[in-house]
Amino acid sequence: MHQQANASLILLQKALALHQKGDLAPAEELYKKVLVKLPDHFEANYLYGMLKLHQEDWEAAEAQLAHAIELNPDHRDTYFDHAGALVHLGRDAEAVQRYDEILAQTPDFADALLARGTALRRLKRSREALADIERAAALTPDNPDAWFQLGNLQHEFYGYRDARASYERAVALRPDFIEAWFNLGNTCKDSYQFDEALRAYDHALEVQPDFFEAQSNRGFVLFKMQRPMEALEAYDRAMALDDSSPDLWFNRGSTLEQLYRFSEATECYRRARELKPDASSAAWNDALLKLRQGDFANGWPAYESRWATEQMRTQVRQFLQPLWLGQQSLQDKTILIHAEQGFGDTLQFVRYLPQVAALGARVILEVPPALVRLLAKVPGAAQVISSDQFMRPGFDYHCPLMSLPLACKSFSEADIPRSPYLLPDADAWATWLQRLPRNRAMRVGLVWAGSSAQTHPDAVRIEGERSLPFEALAPVVELAQEHAQLEFYSVQVGETAVAQLRNHPLASHVRDCSAELQDFADTSGLIANLDLLISVDTSVCHLAGALGKPVWLLNRANTCWRWQLERSDTPWYPGMHLFRQKQTGDWSEVVAEVRNALLQQLA
Repeated sequence: MHQQANASLILLQKALALHQKGDLAPAEELYKKVLVKLPDHFEANYLYGMLKLHQEDWEAAEAQLAHAIELNPDHRDTYFDHAGALVHLGRDAEAVQRYDEILAQTPDFADALLARGTALRRLKRSREALADIERAAALTPDNPDAWFQLGNLQHEFYGYRDARASYERAVALRPDFIEAWFNLGNTCKDSYQFDEALRAYDHALEVQPDFFEAQSNRGFVLFKMQRPMEALEAYDRAMALDDSSPDLWFNRGSTLEQLYRFSEATECYRRARELKPDASSAAWNDALLKLRQGDFANGWPAYESRWATEQMRTQVRQFLQPLWLGQQSLQDKTILIHAEQGFGDTLQFVRYLPQVAALGARVILEVPPALVRLLAKVPGAAQVISSDQFMRPGFDYHCPLMSLPLACKSFSEADIPRSPYLLPDADAWATWLQRLPRNRAMRVGLVWAGSSAQTHPDAVRIEGERSLPFEALAPVVELAQEHAQLEFYSVQVGETAVAQLRNHPLASHVRDCSAELQDFADTSGLIANLDLLISVDTSVCHLAGALGKPVWLLNRANTCWRWQLERSDTPWYPGMHLFRQKQTGDWSEVVAEVRNALLQQLA
């Protein structure tokens, strides 16, 4: 018996030598022979389990290593390797239990901490995972994998600065760590550090030129950096690697749209929906593109796709009453029309209320509190209520305000109800009439910035694009120094923007009205007493347009769909003139055009 055991141990040594050389098949045969003779030999069972791991036969490895643990419960590495097999089988909860057993005995086992942390993250137990991986990184500061996993968790918790530092540590330790370069790029992208993101993606592509995701994300960053031609080139390189990604087609479509290559953009959106039928963002972008081109007949039906998008799905209103989109009769029925999106959208689309009322309906309009006083007597509405009102009157149907063009079949420019369709608040109008000088001066209102309450980075970016600093309007305001018959009134609200006026050398030539503008009713009274409003694309320009006042719109290059393309007028407001920006961020040409136009008015 002793000789038989010695012979089996010699076979085991041969099997291990073959195993270590990578000759797995002959090693397996020898391991099996040993186990026939010595079925309860711990080392033979453990090594055979490890061979199964190396063969990626996860089920056999798990069973064999579990048996090895039964034979020798004190061997730490067996627990660790068994947990690895469980991870590969998708049994993370059981793997965590194994890691718990290891760490109970050896709390500073860094590899076990790292492995348990990654398993906990997959189990959505990210707080526990973060503690493990922070500990692993502290114990093994030269381990790039620990810093990589730490960066992943920090990114998950929106700790972008910390995540960036962790990824940078990982790539410093392993310069060809493409996953860390890629995730560093993603962290910089998501924190709107686009230059740094581009550099990180470029590093990843230096190591692996056919890295599809890096190439695709590189295109997205270039698009955000207002470099659409380079973005398109990056997307095309990504497409040469893999053309099956709906997100790639969508982003390529957005880039083509920015380049005014609309037919190609439409085809990209179609392809994105073909690859992913529920690609709601592609459907919505396609709808906006149609509206931007004035194709209302196809644009308004497609615009209903907005409710499935990430931006809008949380705003879907849930009512027991059915949605009305024009199909059912409204004779002797009550319908709730509820505002959506921004103040400007509400002011633009209440024009359709009389058409709904003309169908025999009693219309209840629900709007944000800041609009209630202004719209209290809006034509077509029998009752106006605030969106923060807890109890609503009874109704039979409901309809989102921006679905009214579809419901009312407003499919051509001729179908758009023309302004004016609002009246200023009577008390506010009379108050402002008394406040303003009684002279024959030309009264011009100014609005140079949108809402400063935005916090989402995309919204902040758009606000930055559509707004301009008060200083940029100086060439226009300076005209008041030369022309006594010209008076400027600031209709601007928001402390940050108003402070720009108050701190400017030309402040004495612009009356700051912000303290007297508590809601849109107050603003309507002021605008009704002005001759002209010069404004960026914000709610006040819609208010002035709805009141029938002349508006000069300072329109950003990346224009909103409603202002369409390459036209200086708009079917929404006949009294509005559009001054179009040529290059994002550069308002000088627009301001010069406005100055010249104002001089012509004064001549």
